[in-house]
Amino acid sequence: MNNYPTITIDLIVDRSTCRDVLRGTIHAILFHRSFGTVKPRTFEVLDVTMPGISDIQTEQLVNDKIDIFWKGIDIGASKRGQQIVVTFSEKRPKKSW
Repeated sequence: MNNYPTITIDLIVDRSTCRDVLRGTIHAILFHRSFGTVKPRTFEVLDVTMPGISDIQTEQLVNDKIDIFWKGIDIGASKRGQQIVVTFSEKRPKKSW
């Protein structure tokens, strides 16, 4: 069983701002959790400036995941709400003698 720490962020947004809020939130999480050097970028979401990563691969990944999430909303997968899970992992080299 994985005992990873879980942090829950509840967001209540309307349909017109959902994509922008998701994009800004995911980029902010990735910006603060990325290892190494990243090129910073900012997003304006509901008059709040949020940090992000200016990287083509990261932006494409975020946009793809938001599109999949949005399709789930459009087909009415859940009338009650939706959930996104962001998981981080790190590959560590095995120590050997």
